Amino acid sequence: MLKNKYIYLFIITVLCLGLLTNPAAAQDDSLNIAIPGRAQTLDPAYLQRVLSDWPVMNSIFNGLVKYKPGTFEVVPDLAKEWEISEDNTEITFQLKEGIEFHKGYGEFTAEDVKFSFERIIAEDANSPEAQSFINLERVEVINQYTVKLILTQPMGRLFTSTLPFNAGLIVSKKAVEEMGREKFASNPIGTGPYVFEEWDVNNNITLKRNDDYFEVGAEYGEIVFMPMSDPTSQELALQSGEIDIGQLTLDNFDQISQMEKFEAEIYPDLAIQYVAFNTSKEPLNNKKLREALRYIINPEEILIGAFAGKAERANSILLEDMTGYWQAPDFKLEDVGEDYVWNLLAEAGYPEGEGLELEYVTDANEERRLIGALIQDQLSRFNIDLNIEALEVGPKIDRWQDGSYDITYARFTNTVDPGYNFQWNLSEQLGKWNLFHWSNKEYDNLWQEAETTLDSNLRAENYKKMQQLMNDDSIGIWVTHGVKTPAWITEIEPVFSPDGVILPWLISSSEE
Repeated sequence: MLKNKYIYLFIITVLCLGLLTNPAAAQDDSLNIAIPGRAQTLDPAYLQRVLSDWPVMNSIFNGLVKYKPGTFEVVPDLAKEWEISEDNTEITFQLKEGIEFHKGYGEFTAEDVKFSFERIIAEDANSPEAQSFINLERVEVINQYTVKLILTQPMGRLFTSTLPFNAGLIVSKKAVEEMGREKFASNPIGTGPYVFEEWDVNNNITLKRNDDYFEVGAEYGEIVFMPMSDPTSQELALQSGEIDIGQLTLDNFDQISQMEKFEAEIYPDLAIQYVAFNTSKEPLNNKKLREALRYIINPEEILIGAFAGKAERANSILLEDMTGYWQAPDFKLEDVGEDYVWNLLAEAGYPEGEGLELEYVTDANEERRLIGALIQDQLSRFNIDLNIEALEVGPKIDRWQDGSYDITYARFTNTVDPGYNFQWNLSEQLGKWNLFHWSNKEYDNLWQEAETTLDSNLRAENYKKMQQLMNDDSIGIWVTHGVKTPAWITEIEPVFSPDGVILPWLISSSEE
């Protein structure tokens, strides 16, 4: 008996020593992923910050279709096949059977598809994604596993950006009706590879692996998304071991990417970063003043000062190989001379820039503060004062939407379809995501026409005309499409979309 007691004590001692010498062992099934700031919502119909909201949503929900991992090719997801009518206005989906929603909310059916899409287009929904389904009239349930989308007119981007992106994600009808929209936004129920677990007081979001997932399950049992708005803080957290995946600053990319314990990559970004003028209120409702500012604000200086010269200048809202690309003029000060700009300021009612004081709203992170400081310095050369207000995400979005600013700097994530990219500048987006607070009926009509045709040439021409209208009204300045610079520990093998967005459920261990 005494011998058995000593054997038991020996085993306990060995186990304790093992834990002391390998403190990370208990964490081997968990991953920490940095996101650039607090997620705003986990409800796909109300996405606000793509870089913070989307990676989490994309792990919890599925759509009828999805982008094939690592590409922008559209493949089946919750739907197994579909048929499109000859006039392209009816799309009938055959759904996969036996797929369960998380936490006992029942089987996914055609009713959930109808609910998910019609809640977006409902008049009282106030969903910013309503324009993603602009031509959707209704969704018809044929039977439990067959559903038909009925369009008023064809939708050129239905399969390129609406269905495979957040507007196309399917929520549990039962869960939304039971919780209400507000509670569901922080307690999401989907069918995806991860199940929502917790949104804690530090704004970390924890997901647990869905062991009943209908496809190949995730390798890691837990993922924690940790908000870190400053890329420098992500670098430090990566090096300290606090996170497993994060973004690098361009200044330090070469140094950190060459360290043995990390891997890193530079991805081209689909996004557009730009300076937006608030055209709806004084003083920037004055076109002459906006024209002057386009010459004073120098994007090249911003790229050198804030992006270490590694991000290229954008002269369009679109990438060069996208349908409808049109290159806007450069508006270089050296091409017209300072006298030209002084004259514009005088014509606008501000001779010598006298009395001109502008309010600038930006994010409370190092990069955006630096961009604001660069613009502030540029304007000061023409005696224009710029008051910079750096805000956290929620208050900043409130200011964006109520229009209480003169100038802001923004980054909007685009998709491979131009219609998505242009929709945020429509009149219907005033008070939502139209940061120029600009309304142009011709622009709206051109967008509507492009949305209702599958003629790529017509779409291209309309998008070019729309960009010319924006340019003619001097509503802002395109700066860069930017890059993404993810870095990760060598013990894992992540998978990214072509524009560098992490696909968390596909992360695997690199250890054999």
